[in-house]
Amino acid sequence: MTRPFWRAKLLPAFLGLLALNALAFVAWTLPRSLRQRNAQARAASARAELQLEKQNLFQSLEAVEELAREPGLQLATRSVRREDVDGAPLERVVMTLPLEGSYPQLVGFLRGVERSKRFLTVDGVALHADAESGGSLQVDLSTYLRQAPGARQSRRRGR
Repeated sequence: MTRPFWRAKLLPAFLGLLALNALAFVAWTLPRSLRQRNAQARAASARAELQLEKQNLFQSLEAVEELAREPGLQLATRSVRREDVDGAPLERVVMTLPLEGSYPQLVGFLRGVERSKRFLTVDGVALHADAESGGSLQVDLSTYLRQAPGARQSRRRGR
C-alpha cells in the first residue's frame, strides 16, 4: 500500500518546518522576555531607591524648617542644591535659608542646628541688623545623604 504524496513527502516537511519555526520563536522570544523581566525588576528597584532618597531629603528639609520655626523665625523662600561627594557614595544637600527675627531667635536657631540629631553643618552665616525687624540671617547649611547605587550615573544623565 502506497501512501499519498502529501502524506509521504509534504507532511514530514511541514512538521519539520513547524518544529524549526517553534524553535526559532523560542530562541528569539525567551532571551528578550528574560531581559525585559530583568529590566522591569531593575526599574522597580530604582523607583524604590528614588522614593527613599526623596523621603530622606524631604525629612531633612522639614527638620531644618522646624528648627527655624521653633524659635519663631520667619522663613523666606529657601533654596536647595544637590552635589555628589567625590570618592564616597554620598550626596551633599546645601540649603540656603533666609531668616528674619530677633537676635535671640536667630541665636536660638543656630543652637538648635548645633543640637540637632541630624548631621548638619553650617557652611556660612550672613547677619544683617535691622532696627524694625531685629535682623535677618542668611544661613548656608549642608547635610549628607547616602546615595543609592547607580544614582550618580542617573543624575548625570538627567534622570
